[in-house]
Amino acid sequence: MRIEKFEVEEKDNRIHVFVQIPHSDKAEGIRKILCKTSDILTILTERGVEVGDCVSSTELKNWRDYSRRGTWVFEKKVEKVLDPDPEPIIIEEEKPVPARKRRTRSSTTKVSTEE
Repeated sequence: MRIEKFEVEEKDNRIHVFVQIPHSDKAEGIRKILCKTSDILTILTERGVEVGDCVSSTELKNWRDYSRRGTWVFEKKVEKVLDPDPEPIIIEEEKPVPARKRRTRSSTTKVSTEE
């Protein structure tokens, strides 16, 4: 991917990346280009710049003049500190409730035991 400008600045604890791609021109042999955040992240890792989450992004297309330059804003990468002594978690299993037994009925007709 051809890029005319690629500027990385650090402002307010964030990293701003300005990108400008060349205008599509058949005479000069420049094809149409679509530049997304994943492409910018690839270029940043190639240059050794570590960034965190993306705060603001855009999508560049070089077939219109107004859409061929843009700025991405990333948070600075922060090393996550793990808790050295995490509290143990106790998980109690729920015992299944047994199904109720069906009630049996005594016989509906009375049987006499008299002789």
